[in-house]
Amino acid sequence: MKINNRTLKWVPTIASLILAAGVLVAYTALNAKRSAQIYIQVIVAAFAPAIFPIAGSMTKKDFSLLAGALTALHIFLSNGLGSALSFYELIPLWDLIMHGFFGVVFSVIISELLCRWGVGDLKRPARNFIIFLSTAGAAALWEVWEFVCDSVLDGDAQRVKEALANGANPIEDTMTDIAVTFVGTAIFILAELFFGKRAEKRHKKR
Repeated sequence: MKINNRTLKWVPTIASLILAAGVLVAYTALNAKRSAQIYIQVIVAAFAPAIFPIAGSMTKKDFSLLAGALTALHIFLSNGLGSALSFYELIPLWDLIMHGFFGVVFSVIISELLCRWGVGDLKRPARNFIIFLSTAGAAALWEVWEFVCDSVLDGDAQRVKEALANGANPIEDTMTDIAVTFVGTAIFILAELFFGKRAEKRHKKR
């Protein structure tokens, strides 16, 4: 059966919703005490990949499936497994892995936006500098969001209370998260540089 392009671009969103359903089934089965916030959080976040096909339809220029697929995967790993199924508590490095992966995902999205806005022909150093600054800004905004949520909901997403209780530096978690996001961006830039040069060599040979 042939799948048309209009249906194909919704595949990441459909996959995200299926994964969210699986997460909620597992969460319900594994937890006697359940939080309504988790159900709302998982369901709402699962629709995030829909931003790409909707924006593509509005602008008449589709995003790649890669952007939607990476976003869906990040939501599943961070929100589904991390928050709902407690991977953040079960696996100490899970939070750092997610911040690093976010650096890769957001770099891909910014790279696509640069191409859509007609600045994809910038020289590679300038392009990568814009991608780095954009991802750094997103990482900082995320930490601000966590701070606001902790202040309003009396949570500890930034692990300030945990750090103070252990006699550790309370800003260490925030700065480490931002630094690891930089690492994710660096991985994207190096990968883009490697595969970009290989593509150029193939083009020259042809």
